[in-house]
Amino acid sequence: MHLLAVVFRIVAYLLIAVLVAVNFHFYMVKRSDEARLKADQVAVQSAPPEAPSAPGVEQLPPVEPPKTRPEEILTPGIDNSALAKRAQESFQKKDYKTSADLCRQLAEKNSKAHLCVGISFFLMGDYPHAITDLEKALEAGANEYACRRYLAFAYYYKHDFDRGLLHAEKALAINKDNELVSFHARLMREKNAHRNFASESTNHFKVQFDGYEHGGLSRTVIGILEDAYSQIGRDLDYYPSEPITVILYTNQDFRDVTHAPGWSGGYFDLKDGKIRVPVRGAEGKEALLKTVLFHEYVHALIYSIAKSCPLWVHEGMAEYYSKGPSQRVGQSIPLNYLDNSFGQRDMRLIQLAYMQSHSAVSYLMEKFGPGRMKDMLISLSKSSDLNQAFTMAFQMSYTEFSEKWGK
Repeated sequence: MHLLAVVFRIVAYLLIAVLVAVNFHFYMVKRSDEARLKADQVAVQSAPPEAPSAPGVEQLPPVEPPKTRPEEILTPGIDNSALAKRAQESFQKKDYKTSADLCRQLAEKNSKAHLCVGISFFLMGDYPHAITDLEKALEAGANEYACRRYLAFAYYYKHDFDRGLLHAEKALAINKDNELVSFHARLMREKNAHRNFASESTNHFKVQFDGYEHGGLSRTVIGILEDAYSQIGRDLDYYPSEPITVILYTNQDFRDVTHAPGWSGGYFDLKDGKIRVPVRGAEGKEALLKTVLFHEYVHALIYSIAKSCPLWVHEGMAEYYSKGPSQRVGQSIPLNYLDNSFGQRDMRLIQLAYMQSHSAVSYLMEKFGPGRMKDMLISLSKSSDLNQAFTMAFQMSYTEFSEKWGK
């Protein structure tokens, strides 16, 4: 009997050890997936699982915008008053509206402070005002390299390639910065792609295209875009106030300009607010073209309301209005992992991120209605506090929703 008890005890210990090992294995697999997702969060792309060629919102461009150096916030010639200190503090907190206002007061006494004003507007995505103040700073004798570097990017985002190239080349004559060298190459590449471009405009869209390649397709594209403007506008009770620029490329020019992956069927750039679409071979494929253009239009609409918005909301709404409501899926990836990027290396995780975003937005739209989603976006346009904006729109915090939804 004693021997039998020992045997049973040994068997029980072995079973416990196996169970512990199995649980540990699944725990490590889950941790590995989460770690890989976090490591991949460096670019924003689109790859819905059912389509090999899919639309996207701003993957990281080949060249980053200029990084602001502390000495560029306020130049040494500007007094070190309490006003200047407050401007610096606002800038460092990324409260660029306040830093612009304070630096404009400084500029009344020292015109070089227009550099701080211009950079603040640049970082808010207000490129026309950025250009105005940066040109004033350049004229006043502020840091020439900084002025021209920001002007090169601002003119590029305003689609003025010639002025962008002019300032990039003059900045490079002062400092052969590697990032600026790469940006100059991109400018040349994109200018070359636009060499035969023409344009057609409506009250809501400006469509640019190669007159030789896409002349017959431009009217189809405009018709689809106007349908998106009307249909989605009615549902959200919102219509962008400014015309949206849409650029049609050949497939190769699209890859050369955007450096988007081969499966990408469209690209919305959060830096300049423009839609870029490859349309070679789109004749006769109007249904797919409609899906891509509706998807990209939603990105542009969101951008016109709130410059900063969680990526899963961006992509979830784009999928919702281009494909309809989604079936419910569980929250396999923590929702807050998808606030800024979906990753770029693991296609399985990218596809899962799109499905999950589509499902989460579908749930919110069906339960609360599109008006509440618009309310959240409007709140985000006034404050970057996502929890506050989410709570005001849906009567629950974002933290609560992300912890409970799909689980």
